[in-house]
Amino acid sequence: MQNEQDEMITKKEGYEAMLYLLKAYWENTGSNDLTDILSGGEYWKGTNEPADSAFWEYWMEAIEEVKKNGPLFKVLTKE
Repeated sequence: MQNEQDEMITKKEGYEAMLYLLKAYWENTGSNDLTDILSGGEYWKGTNEPADSAFWEYWMEAIEEVKKNGPLFKVLTKE
């Protein structure tokens, strides 16, 4: 994980990135168990590394998705 201290995103972009991250995590693992998600995102004690290295990649991809495509939208349809 490289030092990204100088790069900033807005609160709104962070929220939108979180939604992309959760969607990618669910699509890649099939898990909707909150404990799986939280345990993957936690840091190893005494380090600056997430417990699940893939989780950091999901986060980086999610930020890029927000910057490229904007927020996720739910499409409302009439049936």
